[in-house]
This record gives sequence, C-alpha cells and structure tokens, in this order.
Amino acid sequence: MSDGRGQVRAFERRVCDFVAAREVLRPGERPLVLLSGGPDSMCLLHLLPIVDRRLSLGLRAAALHVDYGLRGSASDRDRHLVEQACAAAGLTLHVERLEGSLRGPDFQARARVQRYALARQLARRFGYGPLVTAHNRDDQAETVLYRLVKYASPLGLAGMRAREDDVARPLLGAGADEIRAYCAACDIAYGQDASNLEPVYARNALRLEVLPALARLNPRVGETLADAAAMAAAEGEVVAAALDGAWERVRTTPRHGEIAALELAALAAEPPALRALCLRRLAAVGLPAGALVTRRQVAALQGLAGRPAGAGRAALRGGREAVRESGRLAVRPVPAAHACAPVEVSVAAPPSSSATPPASCAAVFCRWGAAATILPGAHPPEAYRAALRQAEARPPGVAPALARPPEPSPPSPAAVGAGGDERRLSVGFAAPPRVLTLRHPRRGERFTPFGRVAATTVARFLAGAGCGRDERRRALVLEVDGALAAVAFVDRAGALRSRVAHERRVTQSTEWTLSVALEER
Repeated sequence: MSDGRGQVRAFERRVCDFVAAREVLRPGERPLVLLSGGPDSMCLLHLLPIVDRRLSLGLRAAALHVDYGLRGSASDRDRHLVEQACAAAGLTLHVERLEGSLRGPDFQARARVQRYALARQLARRFGYGPLVTAHNRDDQAETVLYRLVKYASPLGLAGMRAREDDVARPLLGAGADEIRAYCAACDIAYGQDASNLEPVYARNALRLEVLPALARLNPRVGETLADAAAMAAAEGEVVAAALDGAWERVRTTPRHGEIAALELAALAAEPPALRALCLRRLAAVGLPAGALVTRRQVAALQGLAGRPAGAGRAALRGGREAVRESGRLAVRPVPAAHACAPVEVSVAAPPSSSATPPASCAAVFCRWGAAATILPGAHPPEAYRAALRQAEARPPGVAPALARPPEPSPPSPAAVGAGGDERRLSVGFAAPPRVLTLRHPRRGERFTPFGRVAATTVARFLAGAGCGRDERRRALVLEVDGALAAVAFVDRAGALRSRVAHERRVTQSTEWTLSVALEER
C-alpha cells in the first residue's frame, strides 16, 4: 500500500463492505476470534473494532490462541504477540497450551480439528458465537483446488462461505498480499510460521507451487477461483433445494442403531444426478459439519444401492458403515465387536434301563440357555411325528399297502427346527454323544440345513432365513463332538428360530436322540 493512508482506508472500506454485504458479522454478536499470531489473524484483530464501529454492530468479542508448542521459541513468540495485542485492544483472550498433543503425519489437519473443537467448547461455555477466522481469498483458491483434486465433487468448487454455520470469515474477499501490505502500513506485528514455507503438506504445495504455476497462465488466478467459488455457491443453493426434495422422497425412518436410511426402490426412481447427490448426503450423515465426502465413499454406496438384490456392507469414514438390507440402505456407527468364549459341557452317559431318568445337561452361553437330554432311540420333532401320523392314516387304496408307513416328506422350513416350536430341537446320532459345545458362528463355516441337499455357509443361511446382520454375530451354534449339529437365531420379527443340520435329522432309524430346549435369556 505505497499510497499510504488512502490505500489503508480503501482496504478497510472494502472489508467493511464485504462484511455488510455478506452479513458476515451481525449486530450484538459475541464473536470468538481464532488468533494464530500470523499476518492474517493479526490483521483481523486490528480490523475487527474498525468494522464494528463503522457498521454499528455492537460486537462483544473475545479471542482464542492455541499453542501446540511445536516450534520452540517461535511458538512462544506468537503467543506473546497475541497476548500483547489482545491486552492493547481490551479483548478477553483464552490461551490453550497443548504441548505434545500432536505427533505423526497429517498433524495440520488434526490440529485444525482440535482447534475448532476447543473453540466450540469455549463458545458453549461462555456464550460466544460465531467463531471468526482469518481465511482470505488465497486460502479460498487453495481450498477450491484441494477439494477438486481430493474429492472430485463439483460441490467442492463452492469452497468456503463468508458465513457458514457457526464460522465467520470477514477477510475472505481480501488477498494475502493486500493483508501483508496493510500490516506493513499500519505497523501490525505478526509472526511467520516457517513450516508454511515448506511444500511438504498438500495445502503448502498448492500455495507455493501450483498457484504460482497457474498465475503464469492467469495473473489473477486467485480472484478467478474465488469468483468461481462464489458462483458455485449461488448455483449450489438451487441444487440444494432440488436435493432437499429428493431426500424427502427417498429417506425412511432409521431403525435402532441407525443414523439415517434410504428406501432403495424410491431412490431408483430418482434421476441419476439426484440419486448420486442423495447417496453423497447419506455418506455425510454423522460426519462433522462441513466435512466433505470422498469419491470412494460415494462409489461404495452406489455399488450397494445398484445391486439387483441381497445384503451388503461398506466401511465409511468416522467409525461408520453403510448397510444394505431388506430394500434399505442405512448408515450407522460400526457395531462393537461381539466375541464370546465357547462353552463346553460333558454329556452324561445314557440311562442303562428304561426306569432310569434320561441323562441331561445344561449350559448358559452369551444370551442363550440350553438344556439337553439324551434319549435312546428315535425321538423326532413334533412336525416329523405329525407328518408320520398323517402317512399312517392314509386311506386304503390311495397308496400301496406297506409293512411300514412311507418316510414322510420333510416339514416346511418354518417348522424344521422342532415341530413348530423352534425352541426345541431333536438331533440324531448313531452313537451316544459326549461333548456339547455352545458358540457363535465362525467366519466361512458351512453346513447343510435340514430340508436342503447342498451345503451353504452359516452366514448365508442366516441371511436367507431372515436373521438381521447384527443378530448373525449373536447366533448360536450347537456343536456336538466337534461337528456342527444345529444353528439357532433370532429373526427380524424377534422370534427364536432354529435349524438342525441335515445329517443330524432324526428319522425312524436314529439310534440316539439329543433333545435340546433353547432359551433366549
């Protein structure tokens, strides 16, 4: 600002006009200014009372400085600069020292998350708002490029807003060079973070290498990108209105443990562009405000939604997952791992005579209780016995006379567990069983369910039998002498269901029957 005071006044006027036109700060607010000690934030601190006075806002501001202690004496210098400037301005200053809290890669992003979390805690505690940052026009250009490269979303072109949720950015219309010239003209002291001059971080590389290269094509590339962001933001409001309407048409009530859910049939009826935007919004549910969604997350949801049928799951950022099931696509927190140690019980020797009570044992595992009784001979479930009685009662002439009634057809899948009451199982053996083990299903294990001729995985059987994904983790496997004998589970309607392995079904030739009564505890 070589023209001296005239340039200073012109810059201050432009900042005030920007704040007024965008309603960046509003009358009577209690803004919390985030101060790093760099040129942008120290310029903002100097300008805030000027904006307040000229626009008659009546602001009651305070400030926050977060000292990570990462730069030795430079960190101390910046803290002292901020303390002195706030004392001179009569501003309440909150200083948070977080030495040693950040280690490892990507600490800039983690520091930003930590800083905003601290600011919001203070805002809730003292009634501050909005949070005021010193983002400028060059930061906006970096953000637009970063989001386009990182997220491949046209929505990212909108960049940052001057007033967005609880964040205000009064300097978003000013260039970095203008800000530094203003600091020099007004003798504003500030610190320079040397790490910002190293192109080892993504945003530093954009600022130090990419934008200067683009400036050779267009010397005003920063302004061009900022203008593109403003236009994209305006057009985004139209898109947002259309998306809101589509979202209302496709969303459905979340079930227990879900954050949000969509009806897939309704989603398929939407135009492809709105369908993709609905999935992007679903992928963002549960993330912090303003967090962007990667193209991989959207592609994962598109893959789940585009399946012709069946269930599926995809991992999402932030400890969440997307689950497709029963014609719905839902996002929920990743459930905690469910693991229980198997429980083994010895099966008592069978009775030596008909006068001796049947041998019994009992066990409790996870939420399941099982009482097992060993019976000599064939003791089929009631559904089997009913089918046998029906075969025996067949009228003469309907079928050839046999010395023994024909083997009945297997009962329906709804009754194969134990004759309509699937809390009771009958498991057949050629020799007395010795050890009964209660456990959860193992990954990839297979069995042939009673009534089928082909083996399948336990997980696939449970899914087809109406057992919800979470319930599959808690299903019960009854293992006898090291081999899977039966599976029990709770279906989506809350009913206890069970199925015996086909090779363990009880028929008329069964030598020993293990009768099991199940209880969901």
